[in-house]
Amino acid sequence: MKHVSYIKARDARPLVTTLLALAVIGIAVGSVYQAVRSPGSSAKIHQYFAPVYRGTDLFEYMCRGFGISVLFLTAAFIMGFFALGQPVCCFLMAARGFGIGASGTMMYALHGTKAVMGMLLFVLPKAVLSVLICVLGFREAMKASSYTLSGWTPEGFTEHRKTDFKLYCIKFFVLIILSLIISAVDAAINFVFAG
Repeated sequence: MKHVSYIKARDARPLVTTLLALAVIGIAVGSVYQAVRSPGSSAKIHQYFAPVYRGTDLFEYMCRGFGISVLFLTAAFIMGFFALGQPVCCFLMAARGFGIGASGTMMYALHGTKAVMGMLLFVLPKAVLSVLICVLGFREAMKASSYTLSGWTPEGFTEHRKTDFKLYCIKFFVLIILSLIISAVDAAINFVFAG
């Protein structure tokens, strides 16, 4: 257990690369799943990355998209307090990518080549920003989880246990505010161009 240590700043790049790779894997799996399943799917699958549906108002669409983002970030925040939170964060990153892949495939199944503009305007901007928010949040949770894991060793109770809980909370608060802004802008774009 002596080799367990906190993920330092210089180790952040491989962690970010791993999280992005997991998102890409999730996108691929979500695309295949949606292609095999059917053109229609539930919001639990596409996580509100797909464009708005008729009959849904602006505020409701924004709240649902924001709610899913907050759900992922809250899960990551909580996992930061568990020593084994890292594999859960990896799974959550892939799950977020799964929704993006399912949304893209659903749009192509429903609209064919006409979906290209919809993907570029509706799905891609929100997907990129949401993945970046998740990468930042999951990275922080995995770093905090390393603190917890390093606490299992006698050496871990000295320097490695001095986590800044307030800074950790502030980072997640900022990510949630950014998610709210992304959800509001996404809902507005959907209703202006697709509603």
